[in-house]
Amino acid sequence: MLTLSLSMSSTAVCLVTVALLCGGALATPLGTSAPPAPDAALCTTHARSLLFELRSVLDPALEERSGSGALFHGFNCTELRAELRPDSQTVAVCQPDQYVTCSDENSSSFSEPECLENIRGDLQYYELMLRDYVKTLDQKLKSRSITALTSITKLMQRLQKECPLLPKTKEPQTTTWVATDPFYDRMDLCKWLKGLHIRTVTINRVFGYISAGEYKK
Repeated sequence: MLTLSLSMSSTAVCLVTVALLCGGALATPLGTSAPPAPDAALCTTHARSLLFELRSVLDPALEERSGSGALFHGFNCTELRAELRPDSQTVAVCQPDQYVTCSDENSSSFSEPECLENIRGDLQYYELMLRDYVKTLDQKLKSRSITALTSITKLMQRLQKECPLLPKTKEPQTTTWVATDPFYDRMDLCKWLKGLHIRTVTINRVFGYISAGEYKK
């Protein structure tokens, strides 16, 4: 009975860990027992600012109050699935070391350089996508959509520029958004923003894990 109990506990820990990394279970940054290291403080601050801004944009209550001026007017964004960067390996390479051996499945240990490289790739991908989407909008209207998306884009740029943990190499800037019908474009935007929200939760947890420094001991 003791062996069975320990096995069930180990399995539970694994499942909770995967949920936290993917960001689908909880949407709050991971807390640490010690204050962030100096080189991680700016990373943590900017990542949290990005997360809070995304929460605000995706807030159903705010959408309802905005009426016809809402970013997702005409459909329920909460019912649509999230879209993540297709080739991202962030979750796989950012899994904390203490959970690697909690199952019989093959897993790689935490690699800070590889993890941060994937995070940088994610941020660049979403930044370029939102930039390209905003270009398809009527700039003269100065709508809430333009204001909100520009704010998110600037927060991602600031995180990439001022976070000393992230590599400074840049991927080739290619167009990631192809405009079709305005209504369906906004539906796609909802999916990608939900994906960015999930990824930003993961980024916040990674910075918390790196700040704690337990994997270096």
